Amino acid sequence: MSPDYSGQNLQGRSFKGQNLTGANFSKADIKGVDFTNAILKDADFTGTKAGLQRRWTIGLLIASWLLSGISGFFSITFGVFVAYLFNTEAQRTANFIAGIVSLIVMLVFWIITIYKGLTTGLGTVAFAFAFAFAFAFAGAVAFTGAGAGAFAFALAVACF
Repeated sequence: MSPDYSGQNLQGRSFKGQNLTGANFSKADIKGVDFTNAILKDADFTGTKAGLQRRWTIGLLIASWLLSGISGFFSITFGVFVAYLFNTEAQRTANFIAGIVSLIVMLVFWIITIYKGLTTGLGTVAFAFAFAFAFAFAGAVAFTGAGAGAFAFALAVACF
């Protein structure tokens, strides 16, 4: 005899790998139910309520807002650095270098993200920023002696 789950609240339940041939899920609430590798031949899903559970929906909405805010922040930051390319102030060389470095970092990020995925792209950008920070720090303190250069190298190694 086929199992009868009609009209039941089955939210979050797992039917992993079960044989549910001919099961009756009509008018049941199956939000968040795991049917991975389940056999659902001739199962009846007439009038079921499906989708994500409310907590997952809220969590995903909050995560998307956070990612949107972070994306906006980085867009503004890179936009300011790229604007340095066109700055006509006295420190034109430093601004030009900052703009070129920003463009290179963005280009590397997008290429790696397209070919390898978002996580790898973000890791590469973090690596590039840490390397650029360590390089700039080492260059700034190089005039104070070898001890400061060794400290900058140790800091760069510690970042990785």
